[in-house]
Amino acid sequence: METIQQRTVGLRNRAMDALVALIADIKAAKAAGAAGPSMTAALEFQRHGQFYVDFVESENSNGFHAPQEAARILGEAIDYLRQGQLALRPALAASAPPAPGGR
Repeated sequence: METIQQRTVGLRNRAMDALVALIADIKAAKAAGAAGPSMTAALEFQRHGQFYVDFVESENSNGFHAPQEAARILGEAIDYLRQGQLALRPALAASAPPAPGGR
């Protein structure tokens, strides 16, 4: 059982890292003046991913009761959070200053 819990905690930590990274990217995008559908999509992905991370975290068994389900939920959380980062790319590109040399 300890192995199951260690794996779940490791996956949870990866999901938390993805959440923190997306929040930092959203903050940077907002500071750069990004807006529009890309930002809306990123915020929606963040909301879904964070809900899943919070769900597993609040369950507090570290996967002991249902390890496959905890892994599935955390995998979906990571997917949502990384999709949020991908959704920000157009918003960040639109708000980025032009490259030196006009290219």
